[in-house]
Amino acid sequence: MPRLIAYICVFLLPAVSSQAQHRKYVFNRISLKDGLASNQVNCIYQDKKGFMWFGTAHGLQRYDGRKTVMYRSGSASDRYVPSSGIHQIFEDSSKLLWLRPGNEAGLFDPETFRYKKAIIKTRGDIAPRAEYRMFKSSTGTVFMNVTRHAILVYDPKTNTFSEDSSQIKLPHGWFANTMIEDPQNKDIWLGCDSGIVIYRPSTKEVFYKDHNPHQLPVLKEKIFHDPITALFIDSQRRCWITTWPKHTESTYCYNLTSGSFLYGNNLINRNGVYGEVHEFTQQSNGTIYAFGTMTLHEFDQSQQKFRFIRDDHIDDFGIKFDKIHSFCEDREQSLWLATDNGVFVFNPERQYFNTTKYIWNKGNIVETDLAVNAIMESSDGTVYAGSWGLGTLSWDTSMKPVPNKVMAGLPDKVELRQQWAFFEDQQHKKIWIGCQEAWLIIYDLETKRSTYCQVPGLDEKTIRQITMDEKGNIWLGTQYGHLVKWSPGAGFGQNFLKGFQVIQNIGTIIYKIVPDNQGAIWVCAHNKGLYKFDIRSGKQLKYYHANDKPGKSLNSNMAQDIVRYSDSTWFVSTGVLNILNPYTDSIQVIGTDQGLPSGTTTCMELDHDGNLWIGLINGLARYHPKRKTFTLFTQRDGVINGDFATNASVVKRNGELLFGNSHDIVQFNPHNLYVRASPLEVNITDFKLFNTYLPPDSIMNLDKVRLNDNQNSITIEFATLSYLQRDKTTYFYMLEGLDRNWIRADMGLYANYSLLPPGSYTFKVMCRNADGVDSPTITTLNIHVMPPFYLSWWFISLLVLVLAGIIYLVHRFRLNRLLEMERVRTRIARDLHDDMGSTLSTINILSEMAKMRVNKDAGKTAEYLNKISDNSSRMMEAMDDIVW
Repeated sequence: MPRLIAYICVFLLPAVSSQAQHRKYVFNRISLKDGLASNQVNCIYQDKKGFMWFGTAHGLQRYDGRKTVMYRSGSASDRYVPSSGIHQIFEDSSKLLWLRPGNEAGLFDPETFRYKKAIIKTRGDIAPRAEYRMFKSSTGTVFMNVTRHAILVYDPKTNTFSEDSSQIKLPHGWFANTMIEDPQNKDIWLGCDSGIVIYRPSTKEVFYKDHNPHQLPVLKEKIFHDPITALFIDSQRRCWITTWPKHTESTYCYNLTSGSFLYGNNLINRNGVYGEVHEFTQQSNGTIYAFGTMTLHEFDQSQQKFRFIRDDHIDDFGIKFDKIHSFCEDREQSLWLATDNGVFVFNPERQYFNTTKYIWNKGNIVETDLAVNAIMESSDGTVYAGSWGLGTLSWDTSMKPVPNKVMAGLPDKVELRQQWAFFEDQQHKKIWIGCQEAWLIIYDLETKRSTYCQVPGLDEKTIRQITMDEKGNIWLGTQYGHLVKWSPGAGFGQNFLKGFQVIQNIGTIIYKIVPDNQGAIWVCAHNKGLYKFDIRSGKQLKYYHANDKPGKSLNSNMAQDIVRYSDSTWFVSTGVLNILNPYTDSIQVIGTDQGLPSGTTTCMELDHDGNLWIGLINGLARYHPKRKTFTLFTQRDGVINGDFATNASVVKRNGELLFGNSHDIVQFNPHNLYVRASPLEVNITDFKLFNTYLPPDSIMNLDKVRLNDNQNSITIEFATLSYLQRDKTTYFYMLEGLDRNWIRADMGLYANYSLLPPGSYTFKVMCRNADGVDSPTITTLNIHVMPPFYLSWWFISLLVLVLAGIIYLVHRFRLNRLLEMERVRTRIARDLHDDMGSTLSTINILSEMAKMRVNKDAGKTAEYLNKISDNSSRMMEAMDDIVW
């Protein structure tokens, strides 16, 4: 019988010892295909807002978790960032970024995109092989270490780096390779070509091996009189030092408190591979890393040595490099590595998925791709897995491989090594193992002995499922649909085989048998749907399939798994998720349109918090039944291989979940994956007017963005700058004044508005994490689109004034005409009045005279009458004029 040995390969890099295996990390890579200007990345920095800045061989880039933005001018103006390689980035107190492009330095303003080059003044010629390295102390002083020459100090008043002997004065003929600051007493340590120099800013003193008035122990150590190439003081007052004598590099750890060496002097074992340590760094959790040329090592406190971190074989989720230039920890404890092969990101603290890889050894034969068909945890905590053709694998409670005696004493029969189903009868302390051609192994956990038999009545078909109902009956399901019950009254002696009884023959593969607490068992069948049988009579009670009426049908007859959530709610996997209520026989289908990440469900488990975990081809999904939300975990989270087997999953007693596939077992504690804290505040990362990007920092500093009437097409991009939760955060936005409801953002994380009408708007954006927690604040941006001039208030006011003036002039002209006519009429009336008065007076006089002479002088009377007649006619004419 071949002996099975399983080894664990977890997500971290191999340790120093070739025989020790350590947890492996999952690295996410950012490269040219993700928008990097070059895979040669020299430095990384995270600013106070959370943006990641990359200094590449082709210039400066900013990364927000979704896209990279290039800061490069098309002109040769020194007001813009050079397009040459950026080798250092850090932030000053005024939120400007110090950049070191090659052998120059300058300050970059992210708000205006302007770059101000600093002047570098040195005394004498600089050696051709001199390198430039900037360093900022805790007081804000910026130094420029020109190796093989001198240390320069920056003067912000003159914008100049120059030599200043009042700051740091190295011993004659000494040159510094590296500079650090003691985090406790703020001394500046310099690793030089002739040893260590300590500069004390408080007293302006310099100490070294030939000038050690305070008798500092570290300066007395002769091994530190060699060239120092790397230097670091951690939070435990340990000094990590790399020296380079004539022939080879050596690494030491020195305790500054006790003045003694720690852990020996051979901390890094390269196993014959050339490498160089350029720097040390310490993560916020206290872990020490060393990195450089062909070097990425993590210090293992228990082994008191560094272990090599490198894994080329996991495609895009391992790490492959020749040189690491920079190491940066962000605010979520993720570690960012700037390498000659792009940017690699990993998070040791929050990588909650661990992978146990199958490895089977027999002599010189090594098998790694094993088809594991079933996984179970026994009552003693041992995890057993049944493989196709290689028998039983086993691990202890911490998933370390342990030997087992399942196959000991059994014949070397191929069918017994082709195992499909595992189940523990806890009452009798026996594990039932279903195998090919109806073979059954019974392994006694107390005696560590196995017996085997071929179950009668199964037509030599594979046993695919084993379970126990509430009455203690054991149920078996086969590849060809035999549903078999074994009665415990038969015992495990001579009558054992007599206890088996074929209850039904469904005629197809039985994927899953699950008992309920109401005297029934549920059976998932290949292309025949879901059955419910009575455990006593074997009678079929219910049958659910895809051809029933709407609301009562399964999505498909390919029923592969079933999980009980409550008496009234069962989850059924048919490629998608079906929610069955057995009391009403109603079925709710949840597919990709309802949020299921993929229509490839294979297996399911319910964790201790009541959430459903679903195995998919492309990862693992968590379904929250109350919120009805899905969260997908993929390769970026550590689930390297998907395509999980139908029965290869289990919930351990401690709450951990195991999901198996053809390559490995994924192990995780679901409780660690709940994010109860509020997500980070959403940042507006870019503001685009038509196709032109405007500085987002400048935009956000405005109380209101004012746009002209022809500037009415905008795009607003946003993100939380959380690189750990970027794929598990949902964004919602709205433009108040235009949108009535919140709009869910797509994967692009932008809002586009074209042809905005004039008016005032408020853009709002918020986010929600995978556990339904909203961001604490809503990010807002006020926008005002100016109307065209003909709709502006001043133009309308002017138009009203002009119109009112015209109306007034017309009215005034008409009024003047009326008044003039009135004056004419008045004059005519007055003249007519005078004329008529005179004429009537004349007629009156003539009438009196005619009366007096009517009897005396007829001729004179006639003359008077003629005159009266003439005057009367004139008066009549005047009367006509009055009527006019």
